Amino acid sequence: MADGSRPESGAGEAEAPKIKAEDNPWYLLATLYGSGQQEKNRIAWNRYFAARLDPQLKADLIANGRYEEEELTPFLPEQLAEIKRAFAEQSAASISNLPCPKHDWSIHFKNVRFDGRANFEGFIFPDCSFEGAIFDSGGPPVRFTNAVFCKYTSFEEAVFHRQANFNGARFCDTTSDKGQTYFSGAKFFYEAYFDNAAFAGMVYFNKTMFSNEALFRAATFYRADFTDATFLGKTYFNGATFHCVEFLGRAKFEKDVSFDDVTFKGEANFTNAIFAGQSTFVNAKMKYDTLFKVKDFKTTPPLFFGTELHEGTVWPGREAWPLPKGKDEAGDFVRAYERLKLEMDRLKKHEDELDFFALELQSRRVLLGRWSWGLPVWLYGLFSDYGRSYGRPLIALFYLALIGTLFFLPSDALTPSQSLGLSVANTLSVFGFRKDFFYPHIIEGLAAPMKIFSALQTILGAILLFLFGLGIRNKFRMK
Repeated sequence: MADGSRPESGAGEAEAPKIKAEDNPWYLLATLYGSGQQEKNRIAWNRYFAARLDPQLKADLIANGRYEEEELTPFLPEQLAEIKRAFAEQSAASISNLPCPKHDWSIHFKNVRFDGRANFEGFIFPDCSFEGAIFDSGGPPVRFTNAVFCKYTSFEEAVFHRQANFNGARFCDTTSDKGQTYFSGAKFFYEAYFDNAAFAGMVYFNKTMFSNEALFRAATFYRADFTDATFLGKTYFNGATFHCVEFLGRAKFEKDVSFDDVTFKGEANFTNAIFAGQSTFVNAKMKYDTLFKVKDFKTTPPLFFGTELHEGTVWPGREAWPLPKGKDEAGDFVRAYERLKLEMDRLKKHEDELDFFALELQSRRVLLGRWSWGLPVWLYGLFSDYGRSYGRPLIALFYLALIGTLFFLPSDALTPSQSLGLSVANTLSVFGFRKDFFYPHIIEGLAAPMKIFSALQTILGAILLFLFGLGIRNKFRMK
C-alpha cells in the first residue's frame, strides 16, 4: 500500500499448516508452570525478556504502577538455569528435544492453533507474531489484557473463534512513535475488546472483520488504518483519542457505531465508508480536516449534538443522506439535521448550511403531514430547491407569463400584443409595469374570470420573484 503498510503476505499461496500450541516452544515458555499458574507464568516470562526492554519504557511501566520493579528485573544466571530446567520438563511432556527459545529471539506464534487456554494477561512482548494463529471455539476468552507489545506486532489473518480481550494493552512502546501493529485481515467472531488500549505506532485494522461487538472505548491511537474493515455488530469508540491521520475509508458499519466524546487531533478520513445503522459523534472534537465523503448513511443521519466540527469538514453528496419513512422517526431526523445546520452556520459554511436546511425541511414535511404543512414545503422545494436555485423560479416566471398570455388571447378586449403585455405586467407587477402600460378602462373591460386570474398571476409572480432573489442571494452569499 502507498501509505506504508506491508504488502499482503501469503497471497496466492496454500495455507500453512497449523501447529498445536503445545508443540510451540514459545507457548511452553508462556505456560512454564502449567496453565493454572497465570501470575507465576507471567512473572517468569517478563523477567526472561526484561533484558531486552528499553530502559525508559521499563521506568515508565514501573512508575505507572503497571509492574513491580522485581518483575522487570532480568534473571540471574542461576535463576535462568532453573527456567531452562523447567522448560525441559515442559518440553518432555509434549515433544522431545524442543530447544528453549533464547531471550533475544523474535517471538513466533505464527500459524499456532490454540484449542485451550490462551491467557497472556500482563505479558510483555519485545516483538511477536501471531500471524495466521487460530483461537478455536470452546475455550475461555483469549486474554491479552494489559499486555505490552514493545515494537513489531502482527496478528495478521489471525482468527478468534471466542471472545478476545485486549483491554488496557499497549502497542509499540507508548514512549515513542516507532513500530507497527498489524491486525490486517484478522477475523473476530465474538466480542473484541480494546478498551483503554494504547497504539503508539501505526496500527493496521485494514480488511479486519468484527462479527460481533467491537469496543475501543477510551483507546488511544497515534495513527490507525481501518480501511475496508467490516463491523457486523455494534461498535464503540467512545472517549477514544486519535492523534494523527486516521484512515476509515470504505469501512462498513453494519450496525450502530458510536464516536461519542472522541477527539480527532489529526485528519479523519471516512471516504466511501458505509453507515448502515445509527452513527453518533455526540460531544466529539474534530481538531482538523474531516472527510465525511461517505458512501451512504443508509437508515438515519449521524448525530453531532455538542460536536466541535472543523471548518475543513467535507460532506458527501445529497444522495448519501436519508429521509424519514414515517412520523415515528421524523422527529429524530429533524433534530439531527437542525444541529448540523446550526454548526455549519457557526463555521460560515453557507452551502452546507443550505443543504442541511433542505434536509431538515424535508424531514419536517414527513413529521407534520404531507398536506397540511408539508404541501408548502414541497412547493418550496419544487420551485426553488429550498432556496438554493435561482434558475427554477426564473423558468417558472417564464411559464407563468406564457400561460397568462394564452389565457388572455381569447378576450375581445385585448389584442395579442396586449395579452402578452398584460401577462408580463401581472407577472412582474412588483416593478409597477401594469399601471405604466395599461389604462384602467382596459382592465375594467376584462371578464371576471380574467380579473381573478390577473390577481392570482400577480400573487404568484411576486412569490416567484422573491424566490428568484433568494436564490441569487444564497448563490452569491449575499446578506
